[in-house]
Amino acid sequence: MNTLVLFFLLTLAAMSFSNGLVIVERDIRDVLPLTDGVTVYHVAENWFLAEAPASWGETVAASAEGLYIAHLADGNAQVPGLLVFSRDGIAVFEPLSPLPLTAHQGIRQITPLRPYNRNAFLEPVPIPFGGSRDMVSEIIEQLQEDSLKSHIQNLQDFQTRLCITPQFFESAFWVAGKFESYGLESVAVDTFDFTFYGNPYQSANVQAELPGTLSEPGIILITGHLDAITYTSPYDFAPGADDNASGCATVLEAARILSQYEFPNTLRFVCFGAEELGLIGSEYYADNSYNLGENIVAVMNLDMILYGPESNRALFVPYNSTSEFIAGMFSEVAGTYVPDLELDVMYSPGTTYSDHAPFWQKGYAALLGIEAAIDDNPHYHQDSDILENYEEFWPFGTQCAKAALAFTAQAALTDWLGIEGTAPATPVLSVTPNPSCAVVHVSIDGISPESMSLYDISGRRILSSTSGTFDVTGLSAGVYFVGTSLGEEPLTARIVIAR
Repeated sequence: MNTLVLFFLLTLAAMSFSNGLVIVERDIRDVLPLTDGVTVYHVAENWFLAEAPASWGETVAASAEGLYIAHLADGNAQVPGLLVFSRDGIAVFEPLSPLPLTAHQGIRQITPLRPYNRNAFLEPVPIPFGGSRDMVSEIIEQLQEDSLKSHIQNLQDFQTRLCITPQFFESAFWVAGKFESYGLESVAVDTFDFTFYGNPYQSANVQAELPGTLSEPGIILITGHLDAITYTSPYDFAPGADDNASGCATVLEAARILSQYEFPNTLRFVCFGAEELGLIGSEYYADNSYNLGENIVAVMNLDMILYGPESNRALFVPYNSTSEFIAGMFSEVAGTYVPDLELDVMYSPGTTYSDHAPFWQKGYAALLGIEAAIDDNPHYHQDSDILENYEEFWPFGTQCAKAALAFTAQAALTDWLGIEGTAPATPVLSVTPNPSCAVVHVSIDGISPESMSLYDISGRRILSSTSGTFDVTGLSAGVYFVGTSLGEEPLTARIVIAR
């Protein structure tokens, strides 16, 4: 063979096996476990972006180094740099100059293109719910709309909460003072240094803890970002009532109420800094938790829950594959305790524009709760994001907060580890066959329940039964949840309907 031809063929072979940033046209769940050497950077519903051999798909860049990802609210929005790739509401780009400390028109969030940990794609393990329905009902009945509004107004009154300003730190210490007044432990304003396009800054997370009673408790987080930003002059005025005093107000109300109880699992209440500059505070927190080996079993993140116009008055709750079980848990809990709240619970692994995303990237189960009408909100990142402009939409914000509180309480009561001797034995709800395409049999420790319901992933009741069976012949393929109870204890199990 001609030496030149041989060299050409060897070069082609090397190119086909060398890694670049590649668009893989597959549902990531269909290619697990991942091959060694493949690093995932973004996951969408039917494709993902990874550093992988060129044979895996279309190469869009030599590597992910130095690239950023923008979540577009407006398909015509211009990214602040050289566009590398755009699809399904995200754009990957290379910044050509340092970005200003302001929001960007038509863009929800900009972050560095960060890798997923390989643990992010492990199969979730369904866990039966624990705890008393009466206790959860008692807890959410204590959440007060006036208290939510008061917290929001207090945070708004700092004038700006741009994450590097003195006012932001004043608001952080104010939140820490509230945590201390509730008698919580490990209260801290945890400062961190970061670089934003080459410039050094400092911000902080505010955190507190209610320790669990188990010897090896799971850790449940309820979170929201404290900082705010605008398109114009965030150094001077960034009130951020909806974005995101509303989320932090929910964290504060949850802390006030839940601090009065004991739970098997540990609860943490966290308000992140520097979310608006690229999820920096939550990345710092998730990295530390992962490096410490912390057993975080569920994260409930709230980001904007005040804007609920009649045309789209729903709470959007995206989840990824790791978070599938807790998404079903949220659907059932919210549907049970806040039945008037419309839910849009959806498999949406590409929705990574808020503080749940760094937890996904480390393999933790996490949910985002955000107003479904975010892109129609005229006050988003504006000086007009003030409490009085959302008055007409109440009690939507209260309903969202109650759903998050109910989920957090239920998660704190659940025996995630099943450690013998540290918690009461949990009855096992069995569903067979699973997957199924016809008749499903349901039992609790071998005994048919007196009544039960079948829910879709959005929490909508599809079927009810008192016979211990469901006929699912007419239902579409997908993931569903069976819900029933034993005495006052709610039980749930996942079922896959196949076609």
